Formats: sequence, structure tokens, C-alpha cells
Amino acid sequence: MTGTTAEFPKFPPGLWRRIVLDPHPHWIGAALEDDLHRFNLRIDHSDGCIARVTAQALRTPWTECGGAAGFIAAELTGELLEDVARRDPYQHCTHLLDLAILASAHAGDTAQTTFDMRVADRVDERTTATFSRDGEEMLRWQLDGTLVVGGPQDGLNLRKLSQWKSELPAEEAEQATVLRRAIYISGGRQFTPPPGLHAVDMGPQRMGVCFNYQLPQAESSTRTEGWRKDFSESGDTPLADFNPDGAFAEMA
Repeated sequence: MTGTTAEFPKFPPGLWRRIVLDPHPHWIGAALEDDLHRFNLRIDHSDGCIARVTAQALRTPWTECGGAAGFIAAELTGELLEDVARRDPYQHCTHLLDLAILASAHAGDTAQTTFDMRVADRVDERTTATFSRDGEEMLRWQLDGTLVVGGPQDGLNLRKLSQWKSELPAEEAEQATVLRRAIYISGGRQFTPPPGLHAVDMGPQRMGVCFNYQLPQAESSTRTEGWRKDFSESGDTPLADFNPDGAFAEMA
């Protein structure tokens, strides 16, 4: 690694993920969209306990991903908000569970929050990734592979985030976790799977990593049509057409 700013690509082009958290008394709505996914989630709660969960898988890369919406609703109903983060991530859709964890953590908020994660397409394994909250940049990482280059986290490895994020303030630890997820999925922009494959055909290293790659759904799951968008150069914005009041009211 050398480590001058000019050697690290910047967004655009790259992945853009947006998350909107919309809290209200006794319920919170959450929405997520990026180049590869779009989900809505609503959690109704009382006294720290989840009374009801409604989820929507609106755009996913695999046909069986949609089944994760009903699964997470059944699994989380009746649970404590503080226990959502302890659920088995391998049984759930990664992105719906991430959204549920964020929604549970922010259920007591009093104002809507928007998170934007942008990850430049990699060149020679290098990239630049940023996290913004309500338009204000909070984190900027230059990465060589999984290593952070420069800044307060210089030399730290994203694969060991669970170890070093404990030393961060809670808010920054959350931001780092959310940004890492965007970084991990950003490679999907530059990968085109062969046509006609089922999820089970993607190899044993994929099996069991999330809801879609669990049996039996992995045997029937195929790529969906129109699942990929490009928000970095198209002029479009993730969740640009999203109306929280209308969308979450319909989920009540």
C-alpha cells in the first residue's frame, strides 16, 4: 500500500445505498434502496416489545428473497427490541435483518433520519467509501482490499470490525457497521452471474450465508429480471419516489 488520496477511486461510479428511518410513537418505519435491493419494514412496538412486523421485498436479486419478508415478521413478533440484534443472521435476509436492527435501535427517536452510503467501484482492489447522515458526511474510508488506509482507523481490517468497533462511541460504531455492509455488497455492481443458475449452483461457500442460500429455497431461487439499477451515473436517487407517510400507512 502507498496511500495517497489520488490512488483511491472516488464515487461516482459506484454503489449508492440509502436508508430512511421514520420513527413515530409506538412504531417505526424503515426503507432501504441501493443498486441491488429495495426493502420496506415497519415495526409496531409497546414498552420495548415488538407487537407486529410488516416487511416488503420490493426489488431483490433472487426470486426466493421475497420469502424473507414473511419469515422475519414471524420471527421478530413478540421479541424485545433490544434482542433483534441477537438474531441468527444466517437464517434471515441480510438486508432486512440489518434494517430491523437499525429500526429497533432507533425506535425511540423523534425525528426522521437518512443514511447515505457511497462506495466507489474498485480499481486494483482500492476504493473510497463514505457514510453521511442527513446530508452530512460522518465517515470517509480509503480501502486497499479490506484494510483502511489513512485517517483515525488507519491499518484496521474491516474483517475484524467486531473487535475494534467496541472502542468506538456507539453512534460511530453503528455508522461503521452500516458502511461496512455497503462496502461488502458493492462488488455486486461489477459481477454478472451466468444466466440460468439457481442459488444452489453458486457454490458451497455461499450456502447457508442468508435466507436465500438456505435449503430448500436455494434449490428453486433464480435471478430476477430488472433487479439491478445504477444510481451513481443515471441521475436517479435511491428512494427518490418514496413517500414514508403513504408507504408505512399501507403497512399498518
